[in-house]
Amino acid sequence: MQSGSSESASPRTERVQSLSTPDTRGKHRIQAELKRLEQEARFLEEELEQLEKMEKASAASKEMLSKVESRPDPLLSV
Repeated sequence: MQSGSSESASPRTERVQSLSTPDTRGKHRIQAELKRLEQEARFLEEELEQLEKMEKASAASKEMLSKVESRPDPLLSV
């Protein structure tokens, strides 16, 4: 009878041990997701910096329009 009671205690011990051991696969997934989000945040910060350095669209459009208008169209006969 003691062997029966020791067997019933063993699964409990295993269950408690399995709950106390960390889930390394879950931890790895969380770390990978965190790393991906950090990379995305860095990418977006770099993109924002580039946008801040660019001229306003209207100023760039006016400059391009003046350059295009000053050159004759090579496909039209003069």
